[in-house]
Amino acid sequence: MIISTSAEHTEKIAGALAQRLETGDVVRLHGDLGVGKTVFARGLVRGLESEDLVSSPTYSIMNVYHGRVDIYHFDLYRLEDENEVYEAGLYENIGKNGVSIIEWPDLVSTYPEGRVIDVYLSKNLGVSADCREIVVKGADGFEDTCD
Repeated sequence: MIISTSAEHTEKIAGALAQRLETGDVVRLHGDLGVGKTVFARGLVRGLESEDLVSSPTYSIMNVYHGRVDIYHFDLYRLEDENEVYEAGLYENIGKNGVSIIEWPDLVSTYPEGRVIDVYLSKNLGVSADCREIVVKGADGFEDTCD
């Protein structure tokens, strides 16, 4: 587990993870509403060398950013079932031509070949309002090298 003490620290942690990402990787962001999934996504996008403005794609469902690889940022919060994922054409972009970042990934049941990394974010209000606990699975050794 990694402890983040601020939004800026969360972005820095995500930026470090981004250095390990390659075309075809999928990063699934798990956590409650308001825990910092979009903040983590912003750090990933910056770490992938994009200067694009990062915002939550809650209403557009998908934003595309351009960095050292294309970045597909999905927010599936408003979708109700996997049929809506198909109907929106999202499966055409997940894990194919760049790095995919998926907030609220539970509606996606299949992924193309490639690495899937799960990031679990949770608040630790016992420490401070800005403290987050971050667990990364699928990126071997990442937590051992992150500050």
